[in-house]
Amino acid sequence: MSEQPKPGKKAAERMGANASVDALASRALSVVASRSSKPGLPMSVARLQKLHDAAANGRTNTVPDVVKEMLEDGISAEVIAVNYIPEVARQMGEEWCEDELSFGHVTIGTARLQSALRVLGKDWWLDGRNGDGANDKGVVVVVAQDAYHTLGASILCGQLRQFGLSVRLAMGTSPEDLKRSLHGSTFDAILLSASSAESLDFLREYVETIRATVSGQPPIVVGGGILDQEADVKTAIGVDFATKDPFEALEFCGLTKNNRNRTSKTGQRG
Repeated sequence: MSEQPKPGKKAAERMGANASVDALASRALSVVASRSSKPGLPMSVARLQKLHDAAANGRTNTVPDVVKEMLEDGISAEVIAVNYIPEVARQMGEEWCEDELSFGHVTIGTARLQSALRVLGKDWWLDGRNGDGANDKGVVVVVAQDAYHTLGASILCGQLRQFGLSVRLAMGTSPEDLKRSLHGSTFDAILLSASSAESLDFLREYVETIRATVSGQPPIVVGGGILDQEADVKTAIGVDFATKDPFEALEFCGLTKNNRNRTSKTGQRG
């Protein structure tokens, strides 16, 4: 996931004055990950601008129309989801920090981008259900309690499904709810996504709950803006691995060998 941009002077003053808004904004802006996009893939500046304008400034939600147009022009759903949508969200986050967009515009724009994932097909639309059972390799994506946005989780789950994995989402649940939800379940990996605003002590409670609940002791990997902290997050919360790169996480968990060729190689032009 990308580093969060440095805030402008006015934004910095706002954040210092209101810690609750800062926590909310951190969650809102940490949904994007530059390392979740395919490095080096060229994107059309004109298409990025059109998608950005529809998300940030549109009086009505025209983002799905822009996405449909991109699909019709031969850009794959994977490229739109993994490259274009995160880049537009990142741009909006920078504009908020530089006082060029209001927080409301960023929030609504992010929601519009997420709604467009429905256009890209069932793999990318986040509904919280398990995979279709076609693959016996399963992962669960855990997003910490009180998460305000689900765009990042939507894209991550879509990437994992594209990789041929069965994916389950545990979104915004408390440790106790997570225990009830995962009790007796078996997974090949647990991916914990957390923003820079999350408490390390709170995340450690999540990890302890997972280890006590999930059968087979699968590897637990943490990613997200939480890794921007200077602290040794991996040791502090007790996970097995820490990375912002989904592929790197799957490699660590031994889930790439049989699925490496299942990712989409088509529709790469921008």
